[in-house]
Order: sequence, then structure tokens, then C-alpha cells
Amino acid sequence: MKKIAKLSCALLSLGMLVSPEADAYTRVVYQGLGTTVVTARSMDWKEDIGTNLWIFPRGMERTGEVGPNSLKWTATYGSVIASAYDMSTTDGMNEKGLVANLLWLVESKYPEWDQTKPGLSVAAWTQYVLDNFATVAEAVAELKKESFVVIIDNMPGTDRMANVHLSLSDVSGDNAIFEYVAGKLVIYHDRSYQVMTNSPTFDEQLALNKY
Repeated sequence: MKKIAKLSCALLSLGMLVSPEADAYTRVVYQGLGTTVVTARSMDWKEDIGTNLWIFPRGMERTGEVGPNSLKWTATYGSVIASAYDMSTTDGMNEKGLVANLLWLVESKYPEWDQTKPGLSVAAWTQYVLDNFATVAEAVAELKKESFVVIIDNMPGTDRMANVHLSLSDVSGDNAIFEYVAGKLVIYHDRSYQVMTNSPTFDEQLALNKY
């Protein structure tokens, strides 16, 4: 319950930080005194995505939800998540303090799925990470193996594909961003990657920041 209370405080803080006139997703990680780390993001989608908060216990049996040859796993960690349309995990934190956030990335291009590897719906990408990893470093080490393929589909009720990139942060203040560009997974992993937005791709965000 203490972890849930901390997440609630973070959500309240986010509400005070985000301007109602904002027009782009933004995710920030505050590294404070001592061991203080706070992750927050804005959600500026054009319509209400029906966000609900869900509590998922460890030990849940999961599937990648893409039909035959879907990825299967059992949740190692419990989590508290924010859903979209009650069918996708967009944001959340697990019991080890790993935080995951999905942001829009129009430039995304995912690999073709020939079913030689298990498939994972993009709607479950965030949940897979929260279920399986305690730290950013653990997630980076496993995801870079590309042992499964992320599968995308249309946003509910639209003809727009769900093009997103994934950011992670943990209790140590470590950060990583995962993007699919030109069909390849690109990973940016560094404690200093505290701020990201939606488009452009993160390499261009870094270039703009340096400029």
C-alpha cells in the first residue's frame, strides 16, 4: 500500500506540473537529494482514452495477445498501472520501483513478423517490462536480445497505427528509451536521459538538446 500511495502522490504532482495548454507528451525524471527519484509524464491525447488504474499481483499468467505463437510469461512482480481503453498498459510502476511510460512516436517502424519468434502486442509491451524486470539495466540486457517481436495495430476506432516508444526509469535514477526505427530496435541507456517527448526520434532529441 505504501508503494501505491507513492504512485498516487506522483500522479497528483504531475497534475500540478502539466499545463492544460500542453500539446505534446513529455516524460521527466527528477533525481533529488539522497535516493529521491520521481518520474512524471503528461498525457495530451486528442480524446479521452478512458484511463483507469489497475493493480496486478505477481504470479499472473500472461500472453502477448497476438494469436498463435504469442509470447507467454508469468509475472515476477506486481504492479500498479494506468490503462488506455482498458486494453493497453500505457504507464505503471512495479513493486521494485521500475517505472514504464509509452509516448507517441510517429516515426516508429516495427519489424515484420514472420512468426519465427513469439509475438507481443504493443498494448502489452509496457506490462511485459513491469512484470519481468526490477531495474532498467535488467530490462536493457534482456530486450536487446530481441527474443520476441512487438506487433502493432490500429488505435481503437481509428485507422492510425499505434506508433509509440517506451521509456524506463528505476529507483537508482537510471533511464532507458526503446524505439523501433526502420524495423530495428534502438536502445538509449544512460542515467542522464531524464527528459523525453514524443516525436522526433530520441537521437534527434539529444541533438536538439546539445544544440
